[in-house]
Order: sequence, then structure tokens, then C-alpha cells
Amino acid sequence: MTTPAAAGDALCIIPARGGSKRFPGKNLAPIAGRPLVGQAVHVARESGLFSAIAVSSDDAAVLAVAREHGADLALMRDAALATDRAQVKDVCVSVLEGLVSQGARYPLFAVLLPTSPLRTAEDLRNAFAVLVETGADCCMSLVECEHPPQRAVAITEGLVRPYFGPEYMKPAQALETLYRHDGTVICARTDAFLRDRSFYGMRVAPYLVPRVRAVDVDAPLDLAWAEFLVSTGVVSLGRSER
Repeated sequence: MTTPAAAGDALCIIPARGGSKRFPGKNLAPIAGRPLVGQAVHVARESGLFSAIAVSSDDAAVLAVAREHGADLALMRDAALATDRAQVKDVCVSVLEGLVSQGARYPLFAVLLPTSPLRTAEDLRNAFAVLVETGADCCMSLVECEHPPQRAVAITEGLVRPYFGPEYMKPAQALETLYRHDGTVICARTDAFLRDRSFYGMRVAPYLVPRVRAVDVDAPLDLAWAEFLVSTGVVSLGRSER
């Protein structure tokens, strides 16, 4: 796939909140010797797509590490965006509008979550190519759900019930394949995003990521699994990592 002709006008946003409750210090935890936030900056730089890489955090330590690993912009976010209820879309609006107010405008931007450390530079280039070639407003990385969500159950008053109804309790092959966003990348056209202020209100094209690389680090066990995949050669973080 080809990379976008306007790659030099693209901004990379890496949201890296410092206050994880389930995994304190998560965005500074190392993968193959490099902190997760540093790994995200590294892959963004390696892709050659961005004229600027911005890390947004409420934690001065995270921002300092981001600078050490090559981030162009280390942005301290407002307290309202530092809670566990803050959403990535709101962080992106804040970053983009803040830069516009300073006279810096980027027609395209991407979001990389540090908690998806097994992404590659090729993933980023391919996702941008999908965005450009399809003419969509946004391209979102997706991975196939491990189990059919339609077959989820709930516990109500101590009893189990099919959450979506008994009509969905059928063999997996009889159900529609569903996907989830895995955090590898979202890339979008800035004007469309700021108009809708949502990644789901736009025309969104998919970029499929293999399940083996769609590791979402939410707890220490997830990071241990990612480390295992790298250390055994199942996935590679690049020559500089080995």
C-alpha cells in the first residue's frame, strides 16, 4: 500500500494518562527494555508519517520520558481530562484545538495508545493508506472478537440470562463476525473529527490487525504476555529491539 501524499501534514497524538488504578505506572512499564509510551513514540517516528508527535498526559514523569524518547510536544492536559472517565476523543479535541489556537494546523492526525505495544510502523502506513484510498473520514484498527459477544450472559437477581436474548445462543459460525478496536491506530481527517467530535459519527474504514499483535495492556499479566511474544520471536519490535 502507498502512504498518503500529505503525510508531512499529519500529527500523531499519544494519550498517556498517569493515573491507572489497575496498573499503576502502566504507561512507563517497559516492553523489551523501552517504556510503553517510548515504544509508541518510536514506532510513530519509524513510520515516517508525522511532522509532529505529541504526547498528552497529566503526569510530568510520563511527559519527561516521552521527551527522552523523541516526542516533539509534551502536553500537560487539564485536570478534567485526567480522570479514569476521560475519553480519548476528548483528549484529541483538546490537543487539536489547542494547537489550532497557536496557529498549528494538521489536516490529518493519528491516535496511538501506548497500551498497544505490538503495533508496527507498517500498521501505521497501511492504515493511512486505507484512509486515503477509500476517501473515508477515519480509519480504525480492528481485531476480531475472541468470542462472539452476542452470546454474552448477565447475572440478574442471582440467575443467568442471555444478555442479548436467547435467539443469539447458537453456534458461533451461525453468528455475524464482530470486531473491536484494539488501540493500534486510529487515523482521521481533522476537520471531519472536529465537526463530529467522535470517531464513530464519521465514515470509518476498517484496518484489520492480527490477533497475535492486538495485545491491550490493561494489567501486568497483559504486559507479561506481550513480553513473551516478543522474547520468543512470535512478534518483533524491530531490529533495534533485538
